[in-house]
Amino acid sequence: MDNNFKEKIDAIITELSEVNDLQIKLGVLNYMEQQASFMIWQLEDEQHLDENSRNW
Repeated sequence: MDNNFKEKIDAIITELSEVNDLQIKLGVLNYMEQQASFMIWQLEDEQHLDENSRNW
């Protein structure tokens, strides 16, 4: 993993850990999970398209 991305992610997690409102933490973490899942889905779709284009 690119160290720059890791530092940014760690900074967000550190900032979130300082939030006292559990509902806000839960909402942010759920949103992060949703976005990550969507990105994984997109990458998997791109990977399938790439594999299919090689098979032609």
